[in-house]
Amino acid sequence: MNRQAVLRTILYVICFVFFTLFFLLVNFPSERLTTRINGWMLSSSNGTVTVENARIKLPLSLVLGGITLKHGHGSLDLGEAVVGMRFLGLLTGKKAAKVRLENPWLNSKFTLVSSGEEWDLDVRSMEVDLSELPDDIMTLPLSLEGKLEVSLKLHSKDPSQGVYSGDIRITSGPVEIAGDLLETLGFAPLLISRMSAVGTVEDNVLSLGENFIEGDLIATARGEIKVTPSSYMSSRLNLTAEVKPGSEARERLLPVFTLMGARPGADGGINIRIRGTIGRPSINM
Repeated sequence: MNRQAVLRTILYVICFVFFTLFFLLVNFPSERLTTRINGWMLSSSNGTVTVENARIKLPLSLVLGGITLKHGHGSLDLGEAVVGMRFLGLLTGKKAAKVRLENPWLNSKFTLVSSGEEWDLDVRSMEVDLSELPDDIMTLPLSLEGKLEVSLKLHSKDPSQGVYSGDIRITSGPVEIAGDLLETLGFAPLLISRMSAVGTVEDNVLSLGENFIEGDLIATARGEIKVTPSSYMSSRLNLTAEVKPGSEARERLLPVFTLMGARPGADGGINIRIRGTIGRPSINM
């Protein structure tokens, strides 16, 4: 057999294997695929994440629908994700995927890379629509208008033990806060012109870096959040905030600060301590 015939035979074999695998993937039963995906998700997320359905989308992307995150106070619907596998990573022993996650309140694009027990999460863009936040997240009687932009990089050596290291940045444009709680206190609506927050993570402890809020309120904060991987709502808070009214809201807000039991300083500022957990915060002024 000459060289040309050998090459032709190898090419036929490669094409046959490729189209056979392609056919099997495209026609793989959705029920079996969903069961397998759930098995992997439950194992990787310590039993907190499940999917309602899974299917293959051409060209070889995976669509996950009805993604649910279980937490200590119930469950959170995360919507639908489209997962595109990065096959070149398999050559180096790494599993990698590009993911787009969408629901009424969240639009996010991120990359997840895992090697053995370790994984890296790189969220290039995440937009949060505050007006669409579900009750599981927005537990206070407030109504919000505006959007947050989030980016983060996280690394974990063991998913069951949480996040080993990373950093996070949150910014916003104009945000309006209203609702029965602020109306009762006498300063609704509350207008925020912009916000920025930076934090670093080390051994499941999120430490706040440079951050500020500007608008009707001017505020800075410092402290840390000790994350509990098995129940994020049980994460411990140890935060201190310095808050004062903006120049245009001073006359409106100072009497409210006094009614709340705070003792404003000469510049109208107050110090707020936040303890307890994310699910049950304790606020002292």
